[in-house]
Amino acid sequence: MKPEALFINGVFESVLEEILRIQSVLPEQILYLQPHSSRVMTKLREYSPTIEDPMQLFVSTTTDLVRVSYKAEIVGWDDKRKLPKRKRGILNEIIAALQPGEGDLYNSSKIEGGESVNLLYIRRLKRIVAPFSVEQLEKTSDGEPLSTARTTAGGWSYVKVKNSEWRA
Repeated sequence: MKPEALFINGVFESVLEEILRIQSVLPEQILYLQPHSSRVMTKLREYSPTIEDPMQLFVSTTTDLVRVSYKAEIVGWDDKRKLPKRKRGILNEIIAALQPGEGDLYNSSKIEGGESVNLLYIRRLKRIVAPFSVEQLEKTSDGEPLSTARTTAGGWSYVKVKNSEWRA
């Protein structure tokens, strides 16, 4: 497991519950998160996680932005804009079958003319029994804790995994 983790701020709980419904029975089944941003998650692009070398993922929900409520392993990343047509078609079939609430590989960037870029491949999603404050995660960019002054969903940070019990 990589020493650095990714925190995503404010994912719809319905998306997570749909994934959890499958992965609670089949934890190795890879499913997908599609952050809305048009910014590339550069560290995932440069050091793409794999099944053999995953990256920890921490997630807050849109209804509880200040607490980490879910964790998973990221085992792959793709730039949705650059997917070959055949791969895009197969991914859309998988999403339609296992994540019907997602519909397909969509574009939901809030920037006019922008495109949703990041496709995360995740496994082993778990709800955290005792959610913890986001300020317990330390940003790798500046060593500061994440702020609890969160009012809108969106965005992400690379963070240090300080507590071994948080690992998936």
